[in-house]
Amino acid sequence: MELDLPAELTQALEREAADAGRTLHAHIVSKLEGITPPLEMIDAKALKRGLTKLTAFLNRIPTVKVMSSEVTKDAYWWVKLSIDLDHRLAWSVVQELGYVLNYLSVSERLPTVFMPVSPPVYLNGGPREFLAWVIESKFNYIDPADIAEALEGRLPQPVDDQSQWRSDQDV
Repeated sequence: MELDLPAELTQALEREAADAGRTLHAHIVSKLEGITPPLEMIDAKALKRGLTKLTAFLNRIPTVKVMSSEVTKDAYWWVKLSIDLDHRLAWSVVQELGYVLNYLSVSERLPTVFMPVSPPVYLNGGPREFLAWVIESKFNYIDPADIAEALEGRLPQPVDDQSQWRSDQDV
């Protein structure tokens, strides 16, 4: 295989390779291995099935309503949701999702990010009307069903039983 890369990209890769103490070829292979899933995981249909499972699970969480979701052409996915900020469990839900999806542990991180998103505040209203939350896969071909299972195993159980959740008023 031969690649014709733009000069600036080639220079950046050459510098990275030199800093890492390896050849350009070894460096590019290492980078690609870090982001390319195993062949058996490359299944676009599984992503759509998994996204259905994840969104159904998320809709069971108190205060959460899935607004939209999508699998992209390059096999990443995202889910946009709203959280009822007036609900007594709202910030507990944010904290639990942030913990599991962003920083489960140093050695056991999920390949996802959970973050707030908003249009420009100066053009719109406040957070109760315009703040939303997004869960995104950080790598392509990550099965959303696996993320649903990780959430189900770590969030209060049953997830839709509000009495199982701690609120900031309980602390």
